[in-house]
Amino acid sequence: MAEDNPFNSEATSSSTSTPTNVIHGEINPNQQLCSVLLNEFNYLPWSRAVSLALGGRSKLRYVNGTIKPPESTSLSFDAWHSNDQLVMSWILNSMEPKLSELFSYSGSSHLLWESIKEMYGIQNNVACVFELKKSLAGLKQGDQSFVQHLGSMKSMRNELALYYPHITEFVMLLKRADEDKVFQLLASLGAEYEDLCSHLLMTLELPSFIIVCHAVQRKNLKKGNAY
Repeated sequence: MAEDNPFNSEATSSSTSTPTNVIHGEINPNQQLCSVLLNEFNYLPWSRAVSLALGGRSKLRYVNGTIKPPESTSLSFDAWHSNDQLVMSWILNSMEPKLSELFSYSGSSHLLWESIKEMYGIQNNVACVFELKKSLAGLKQGDQSFVQHLGSMKSMRNELALYYPHITEFVMLLKRADEDKVFQLLASLGAEYEDLCSHLLMTLELPSFIIVCHAVQRKNLKKGNAY
């Protein structure tokens, strides 16, 4: 049926072309695109999940800017606007309410997507990497079946790969090795160092292993002077 694929023109046209039909089978604006809502700390896994969902609906080109809005006087404008508004609704419904309110007046789905990326895409992911590595190091099967346990491990490793992608450059490998030493050290500290760990992990760039050791030693000296 024609309704099964009303956007053949979208798949075969040039990157600057605009669709001329509305997808009638996906008109629910209250739909949520992924199970995890966007918050201030999960942009990378969220954006990947939303991109996959939009790609599966042939709508990714609305947010990445390859589908350009036609002139408002064009016959195709209403069809583009209808689809673009639908994509915006899906994205907003896939965010925590307090965040969706911040972006609800975006002019198009592309502007919405870029605004979200600008605010949350360039952020320090060190804390997320640390928590994932710590969770992986302490992961136990417990009451889970082996398949469930393996699935949990794979899920965490996949998320870690988003924040901590594979690298081959020698200088970056040395930096990564130093970061791993810092993560291992912080994970091994007692509860009394929790505030210090949080402070170090939230810095713009993770301090070197030596600097972290000095910070821990200074805290110990202050504790000693307190008695």
